[in-house]
Amino acid sequence: MSVDNRFVIKRLQGLETMFVSFAQTTRMPFVECDEETFDDQVYVFADEEEAKNWAKECGERNFPLTTVRVDKEQMLMVYTSFHLMGANRVAFHNGAGFAYLPLDQIVALKEPEGAKGGFPGRNATLQLTMVYFLQELRRPNQDPEDPARRKRLQEMEQEMMANLVRSQYIMAIDTSKVEGEFDPQKHSQNIQIPYVKNGDGEIYQPLFSDMWEFQKFNKNSGSKFRIVTVPFKGLLPSLIKDAKGYILNPAGVSLILLRERLKAMGEQAGE
Repeated sequence: MSVDNRFVIKRLQGLETMFVSFAQTTRMPFVECDEETFDDQVYVFADEEEAKNWAKECGERNFPLTTVRVDKEQMLMVYTSFHLMGANRVAFHNGAGFAYLPLDQIVALKEPEGAKGGFPGRNATLQLTMVYFLQELRRPNQDPEDPARRKRLQEMEQEMMANLVRSQYIMAIDTSKVEGEFDPQKHSQNIQIPYVKNGDGEIYQPLFSDMWEFQKFNKNSGSKFRIVTVPFKGLLPSLIKDAKGYILNPAGVSLILLRERLKAMGEQAGE
């Protein structure tokens, strides 16, 4: 039986402020797969206290959440992020309980700037499998020897790895020292590659699944990087000498892809 959600959707669209549940383990909106419908849903609240109460309930299930306030001018960006991470439904708590609303009926997706230039504007399948895997992997207070959980993690990781191998990526480059016009076909130019360093002094090269993730990083980096696209088979040859590996989506899930792991994945995939 179909449900007419138009009134609830209009109420959600008319909010001046809403509250969104973010997973502390991924710095992304918390997403769950509905066991009956298999919808991938995120959680939005009209009332801050309701959001915090639900976050407390999730914390008791060992899913630590943060409640993020979203004002009117930020809502389009947040709804776009829902689309880009692969969610297709919003669980909206309107004070009387949850209403389950198709995301594309609330806000249709607008492709990120740059997506039409040949760069991956979205990589929702990869994003979603990474979020699910890392939400579970980084979930606190879990028994590492629990066979059911180990099997679940293995299945999640295999699905994520399959998506990693068949994806295109965005790499940031600094061309400020290139003389004349930058030519991406030439490799002998003075191109610099940004890197990040962890608390132990280990170097990782930033990598991005889509334009949205690159824009988040570039906005906060203080630099203006250019971008190139790289398929999975091009990742190892493009890794700078001193880097231990890549950090994929450093402003989001921050998935570490070690040099040795990339090599093993490539060999397994026949790359």
